[in-house]
Amino acid sequence: MAFSSGSGSGGRQTFSEINITPLTDVFLVLLIIMILIAPLINQSSLKVEPPVAQHGKAEQQNKTITVEVSKDGIIAINGVKISDERTPVERIQGLVSNAMKSEFQKFGTKDVPVAVKADQEARQKYVVAVLDAAAGVGVKKLRIVTLQNATN
Repeated sequence: MAFSSGSGSGGRQTFSEINITPLTDVFLVLLIIMILIAPLINQSSLKVEPPVAQHGKAEQQNKTITVEVSKDGIIAINGVKISDERTPVERIQGLVSNAMKSEFQKFGTKDVPVAVKADQEARQKYVVAVLDAAAGVGVKKLRIVTLQNATN
């Protein structure tokens, strides 16, 4: 874009420079925003807080596969521990899948509901691994067990 200066004598002088000051201001503001937000993005885990139920039925233990996830990453299916805190997350999904398949074979059907009990301090990656494993084996009925409200 060329601009001409009005020099009364009819001579034209063109300015072909771009003013980059506003562009620099925008980049500096974006840089400051990224510096402030970067520590928040760096958090590697999210807390999973199960909902609290006011009313509801207690689960039936005899016809349910219960998957418990502790805050340390220890996973147990129907009280049998299948992983410990040193088990990598990549292996958890396979271990849970195999354990669920064997539980389904005990019941003889995949229509058995699966209840996931996650500790309030459990990391999201463990809970997601359990849910992915349940979806992978074809679970038809899945529920997240809520904390019962003790104020009655």
